[in-house]
Amino acid sequence: MERIINIGNHSIDFERIRAIKHNSYRDLGPTNIIIIEYNARIEYSKNPFTQEIEKTEIIDKIEIEFNDFEIAKLNHISITQDWNNYLENLIN
Repeated sequence: MERIINIGNHSIDFERIRAIKHNSYRDLGPTNIIIIEYNARIEYSKNPFTQEIEKTEIIDKIEIEFNDFEIAKLNHISITQDWNNYLENLIN
């Protein structure tokens, strides 16, 4: 199983995924978008005013919009299965 797959013009890194979400409730927003959240990464930067090094936790996410709910749902299932297969291959 490949670590990185492409969907449309988005590349998804299975190694970094924390969650894959698909909104299936119309009252909570659009239902044709899949959100892929990556594990947090830490970034350090120097504050120019205090001259102190500050630590920032950043959670990257990818939002993929599809034409309709059914296509988004099928892609959500497919991506989730591929991610689970990738994780199983890491264990074995």
